[in-house]
Amino acid sequence: MSCYRYLELNPVRAGMVKHPSEYPWSRYSVNAQGAEDARLLLVPHGEYVLLDAAAAKRQAAYRALFKTSISKKTLEDIRESTNKS
Repeated sequence: MSCYRYLELNPVRAGMVKHPSEYPWSRYSVNAQGAEDARLLLVPHGEYVLLDAAAAKRQAAYRALFKTSISKKTLEDIRESTNKS
């Protein structure tokens, strides 16, 4: 879920939007708010599905992940992992 948060918050960190729901290529509105996925390109990741069996509770749990910022250590770890493949 840290990677989900990292990806969803990239446009926010880049100053492109104030909230991940504003970025058109974000899955935030689908995962956190239950919006329809008009592109139907992606299926929910298993870790996302495990947040809760009920869609509304799963969406609430996902929104809760964004109430705190990602730690500097986690950001560094993700960036190091992606840079080293």
